[in-house]
Amino acid sequence: MVQKIENARERFGRAAIEVFHDRGYAETTVADIAAAAGLTERTFFRYFIDKPEVLFWRADELEAEIIGAVREAEDARPLEVVVSALETAGNFFDANRADVIARQAIVAANAEFHERELMKMRSLAAAIATTLEERAIPTHLAVMAAEVGVLIWRIAIDRWCSDGSSADFGTHVRASLKDLVAVAIDQTCDLPSEK
Repeated sequence: MVQKIENARERFGRAAIEVFHDRGYAETTVADIAAAAGLTERTFFRYFIDKPEVLFWRADELEAEIIGAVREAEDARPLEVVVSALETAGNFFDANRADVIARQAIVAANAEFHERELMKMRSLAAAIATTLEERAIPTHLAVMAAEVGVLIWRIAIDRWCSDGSSADFGTHVRASLKDLVAVAIDQTCDLPSEK
C-alpha cells in the first residue's frame, strides 16, 4: 500500500509556482518540481496526472467550498447566494495572494491552459446551478445566476490580481457585481473610466 506524504499536494503546488516563475513553464520539468518540493518524480504522479494539473488541482477544493456556502446560505435570492459564496471562497485567495497571482499569470501566459481553465469554470457553473436547483430555484434562474456568478468570479479575479491595494477578494466580487448591475440597467455612463 502506498503511503500518502503529508502536504504533498501543497508542497508540489508551491514548488511548481516558484520553479515556473524562475525558469518559465515550458522549461520546467516534473523532475524540477519534485526536486524543489523535496519529493520524487514518482510521488508527483501519485498526486497529479500531468504537469499542468499542478496549476488546477485546487479548483475542486474551491468548488466544494463554494457549493457548501451556496447550500448553507440563508438568503433566498439566487444571485446574492452565489455572490456571497464567492466571497467566502475568496478567503483562500487573500490568504495565498502571491501564489494565486503567480498562478493566474502563468495560466494567462500559456494558451494551452485556457481551455482547461474554461472547463473548470464550466464545471463550477454547473455545480452552482445544480445546488441552486436543490434550493427550489427554477432551473432557468439557477443556470442564469450560476453563469453570471462565474462571470463575476472571473472579472473579480482579474481585478484582484491587478489591484495594487490591499483590498480583499470580496471587495472585488462586490465591485464586479455593482458593475454588472450598472451594465444591465444601462448606466455605464455613470461608471468611472479606467486609466
